[in-house]
Formats: sequence, C-alpha cells, structure tokens
Amino acid sequence: MSDEIEKFRKQHEDSYQMAILDNIRNNTDVLVNQDIMSLLKKPPLDSMDLLRTKFLDLAKKNHVIIDIDKLGDLLVQYRNYLLKICEEVQKIRIGELTSVIKKQTLIKDTDVYKFNKKDFVTINKKIKKIFKDYLLEGCNSILLKKVDGIFSDSIDDSIKNTIINDFTKYLKGNYQKQLLENFDIKILVKDTTLINSVKEQGERYMFTLSHSRLLNDLE
Repeated sequence: MSDEIEKFRKQHEDSYQMAILDNIRNNTDVLVNQDIMSLLKKPPLDSMDLLRTKFLDLAKKNHVIIDIDKLGDLLVQYRNYLLKICEEVQKIRIGELTSVIKKQTLIKDTDVYKFNKKDFVTINKKIKKIFKDYLLEGCNSILLKKVDGIFSDSIDDSIKNTIINDFTKYLKGNYQKQLLENFDIKILVKDTTLINSVKEQGERYMFTLSHSRLLNDLE
C-alpha cells in the first residue's frame, strides 16, 4: 500500500510542477503578446505615434512639407523590426525560469517550488539588453538611414540636417528612455504576478498534501 501512496504522491508533485511551468508560459505569453506588444504594435501604436508626432512637429517648426505616406511606411518598417524582440524575449524568459524550477528538489513534505526576486535579475538584464540593442539598431539602420526619403528634393540641406539632428537627439534621448522605462515596468509587474501565483500554487499543493487521505494513508 505504501508503494501506491508514494506513486500518487509523485504524481501529485509532477502535476504541481507542470502547473507551475504552465504558469511561466502563460505569464510570459501575456508579457510578450499583450504588454510588450502594446508598446510596439498597431493599434494603439503609442511609441510610433510619438515618433510620427515628433517628426511632424519638427517639420512644421522648420516650415517643411514631408511625405506623410513615406513617413508612415518608415515607421511600419521600424515597428516590424522591433517586433522580432518578442520571440527572443519569450524564448529566454520561459527557458530560464523553467530551469530555475527544475533545479529545485522537493525533499521534505514542507518543500515547495518558489521564485525569489533575485531569480529574475540576470534574466531581466538579458531581456533589457536585447530590447535596447533592437531599439538602437532599428533607429540607426531604419529610421535614420532611410529618413532622407521623406523629404522633397528641393529642401535645403541645412534645414534637413537640422530636422534630422533634432530627431536623432529625441530618438536616442527621451524616446528610448521612456520606452525602456515602460518596458521595465511591464516586466516588473509580470515578475511580481508570477512570484505570487507560484506561491499560491505552493499553498494549494501543501494543502492537498496535508489533507488528502489517499496521499497520507490515513486508513
């Protein structure tokens, strides 16, 4: 009978671990496909609207007419490039958080799987670096490299350079700073949510382990 009890206890532990791994995947899926996407995709296109508005303001300030359609196309190219971030973030976060759980061993009946805040530090550094690298590369190789195409050939080079220089300062200054801050906040919220949900799963696991007649051979 004890062998059967041990078998059921092992099944209970396996189900518990599987539930946590599912939680990691679901939590990361929401982070990537809702939170991070909300910074990049259309709609609401928040970050792209900032760029569009900034460029139009600079053009108006310098009394220059630009090709709105070409500006829109440029922002679409930039957005599509940044969306590649999502796949990398998802792969790294799921893989490394899964590894944290699988390295833990439940020896005593009081042991549960858990996340600590420090478990997220290295992972988040990697993710933030990827996001920052994509932002920098996207700004340089798409926005700044191709921005000439939205101006008419008749525009004075000095005025064009003034607009591009001001736009560059905004891109590599307030724009990136704000986007990175929003990125950090969204990750922090999901990290905290995951820590708490895993804690709750541990409490349910312990409750079942303590109160199940089958698992404790109370007969």
